[in-house]
Amino acid sequence: MDKELEKYRKMHSDISLLYKECGKELETLKAQNKTKTISFREAMGRRGLYAKILSLYKEYGIEEKGGV
Repeated sequence: MDKELEKYRKMHSDISLLYKECGKELETLKAQNKTKTISFREAMGRRGLYAKILSLYKEYGIEEKGGV
């Protein structure tokens, strides 16, 4: 059972990192005035997906301390 929890925590950590990276990518694209590009829209979609997954972790009590 501990190995499963460890895997979930690793996944949570990876998704948190991806969420933050999407935020940085979006800020870069905004600074370049590329808010109407496919890249921007894809990054928004990925960030929304990661946010939903992280909210599910929180809902089920798997969120790491510190969170996003």
